[in-house]
Amino acid sequence: MPMITVKFDDKKVADEKIIELSTALQKIVSEATNIKDVFVYADSPKIAVAIAPIEVFIEMSASKIEDTEALFAIMKEKLRDWKETTEFEYPLNLTLIPMNWKFEVNI
Repeated sequence: MPMITVKFDDKKVADEKIIELSTALQKIVSEATNIKDVFVYADSPKIAVAIAPIEVFIEMSASKIEDTEALFAIMKEKLRDWKETTEFEYPLNLTLIPMNWKFEVNI
């Protein structure tokens, strides 16, 4: 299951905008990966030095990614389209992180 982490500068971006972005990211990643279980965690660091307004990190199992470049391009395009459609004004940095992890749910 993909996990999205959003780090943001709360002095530059309101929580409401991050909620809007988080909802869109969940949908975009779910559609791009055909995986329903996509989670988003968003927070603003207590200590932040020279940070971007918004950083988005998408972590998912490497075994679920057939073509990293193609998947990243799809997510980036859908995110750009969403930003344009909603007039979301804040720049953001996007990172896709294929992970070799093992996990168990509901232990």
